[in-house]
Amino acid sequence: MSTLPSSIPLWGQAWELTVYTANGGKAVITASAWEPEALRMTFEVLQTTIPSPYWFADIGVYNATEQTMQNALFNATWVTLKAGFQTAAQLYSIIWDGPVLQTIYTRENVVDQKVSLHCVANPLTQNQIVNYSLGAYSTQAQMVQRMAEEVNGAGSSKTQFHVRMSDLAQRQADAVQFPRGNTVFGMPNKYLSEIADSQHMLKWLDGNSAYITELDAGIATPVPSLIYSPPLPLDYNGPMPPADVNLSLIDTPRQFPQGCIFNVLLDPRLQVQLPPICVQLQRTLIVQEPITPGQGYVSPLGNDLLFFVGQVRHTGDTRGNDWQTEVTAYTTTYASSLLNGAFQADSGDA
Repeated sequence: MSTLPSSIPLWGQAWELTVYTANGGKAVITASAWEPEALRMTFEVLQTTIPSPYWFADIGVYNATEQTMQNALFNATWVTLKAGFQTAAQLYSIIWDGPVLQTIYTRENVVDQKVSLHCVANPLTQNQIVNYSLGAYSTQAQMVQRMAEEVNGAGSSKTQFHVRMSDLAQRQADAVQFPRGNTVFGMPNKYLSEIADSQHMLKWLDGNSAYITELDAGIATPVPSLIYSPPLPLDYNGPMPPADVNLSLIDTPRQFPQGCIFNVLLDPRLQVQLPPICVQLQRTLIVQEPITPGQGYVSPLGNDLLFFVGQVRHTGDTRGNDWQTEVTAYTTTYASSLLNGAFQADSGDA
């Protein structure tokens, strides 16, 4: 992948960590030079739909000696992490934006001080009790908006509760009016499920948000948003692949019962979301899943190698070579059945 001129070393790797504190403070941590004294940062970010809606991030900052930076890290309540490569596509964007559950201080190799931010984003905010009233002829959309205000607090600078609707779901929520006043008391999750059921929609949770959308949104006619292929050989002199093909596929993809697992150079465009992101693999083979007697159903791989992103793991070390994204991708058949509630995945599969 060709790179733009950049002062950032190591093949254009770029990162930025923004730390928010409880008292409204903010610190931006980054490094633009490769020197012995340059700041080191490591990260592992996991976004997953199965078996749990919990999303995780473990971010380590080494030898942060500046006082303002130390204060921000030890009192962090929320972090936003950007990472990626500066390329022609500007693949440098947010891979984590969520709350900090725990700050851990350790020493490594006696002399290295390390502050670890253990972050967990989950739908637990939907388990908070809300209590408010709505007037007659208020809409479902107004109910959801007021619910978010109650959970987050009016004027909150960092929203922690999101409800994202597809265009069709939003139009229906705007159109449905309650004929009389309502008192909303209880957990948001219950009311969101009722709204989704009344619209014949699917309610889905990820690490930060609740989604209300069509059951088969983006599944019926899959079109790849991202295409990955291995790098070209050094002596390659044939026609160049199209510009939309990312030559960043690492190793050989391997099959598992619901699809395949593959690795690419860190790409923040790979996210777990609904509608799910469709990806395609080209110019590669997939290591087949060994078949054993009594084994359960294995979803067959299509000839077009189209998949939907079901789990993403971003890993990186600003002092090492580990700067990649591992994708657990579901076949189109399995993803369609999963979204339509035909079956649930085994908790050990994802």
